[in-house]
Amino acid sequence: MQNKEFTNYEIVIKKLEKYCSLSERCKFDVIKKLNALQIYKKQNEIIDHLITNNFINEKRFTSLYSNGKFNAKNWGKVKITYNLHQKGIDNELIRSSINNISKKKYIDTIKNLIIKKSKLINEKNIFIKKTKIARYLYQKGYETELVWKLLNMNLKKVNDQ
Repeated sequence: MQNKEFTNYEIVIKKLEKYCSLSERCKFDVIKKLNALQIYKKQNEIIDHLITNNFINEKRFTSLYSNGKFNAKNWGKVKITYNLHQKGIDNELIRSSINNISKKKYIDTIKNLIIKKSKLINEKNIFIKKTKIARYLYQKGYETELVWKLLNMNLKKVNDQ
């Protein structure tokens, strides 16, 4: 009986090593996977093993997650931060990864989203149009002050669309 449990434990470890190798994971993801597999015993041991063998690295995960969501989905810092908090990532790691996003690229992305969204909105009233664009950018996770600053700076471009 003891031998069978040990074998199952090894199978679970191998399965989770593969799971972590396919895509970057954090502890939250692995715990969720363990619960889905209905494995409740030895969760801490399994996670410790994955961390020790560098299958889980929260700093690496946070950095890749932040850059990936910003570059691929054009998410803003607010949305990225919120989602990392949901995964139980340490505030210092979140702050560090958010600060690594290029400020120039961040501003350029917001400007491009303003122009892109402006072309899709058929609204004559510029205030309503700006409000719709701002709402879209909030949904993407961009900061209120920055959104309005850039919207007002790009008023002519928005108005011409």
